[in-house]
Amino acid sequence: METRVALAVVMVMTGSAAADGERTPMFGGAVTYSGATDRKTELVGGELELAWWAGRIGLAAEAAARRGVLDDGSRSLAAGGSARLLISDWMWPSLFEPRDVEIGVELQVIGERTWWNRDVSSDALGLGLAFRMRGGSDWEPSALLAESRLFVRVMKPRDAAVDTAARTSDAVAAPAERSGLTVLVGIGASFGAGTSPYLVRFHRKSFDAQ
Repeated sequence: METRVALAVVMVMTGSAAADGERTPMFGGAVTYSGATDRKTELVGGELELAWWAGRIGLAAEAAARRGVLDDGSRSLAAGGSARLLISDWMWPSLFEPRDVEIGVELQVIGERTWWNRDVSSDALGLGLAFRMRGGSDWEPSALLAESRLFVRVMKPRDAAVDTAARTSDAVAAPAERSGLTVLVGIGASFGAGTSPYLVRFHRKSFDAQ
């Protein structure tokens, strides 16, 4: 009985999800802010991503550059990837035009390698939740999909490597340090091409004269 109830809940959450309208990968960028739970490091920056979708499952390659909020000398470069699952989506009337937009919620699993000031590298794993608002155009040849995104990620760095400054003949290896959680918030946009049947849902609505 419990299994049937759980299955019904999953079907309700994912039954309307249909991320199968992309004809090309979705290319996008975002502005991000991240801060450690110990409040010792705050970074702002930007990132680029390329996402491929098949049904409700997506894979993305990502690259990011960040710098310190209070310390301009604190900088990092990051490269990684994420697996994504569209857990729910629904159509919603646009606030600015007589058409509908698609609201979607994604669950993400992220892996990332970061190079701090190009000297020290570290790996991190995390979970994320993304909210997206997607729309299209009426001009069929363009087949354009445009997407606004807001996402939140919680990352856990792996044990830090031994400090490279301790490379002397009589140096004793120090135990690895553990870092706290990092919370990253971002807002951005993605673009790609969609299939004609999928784009129909975004066409402008016509109203009959009263």
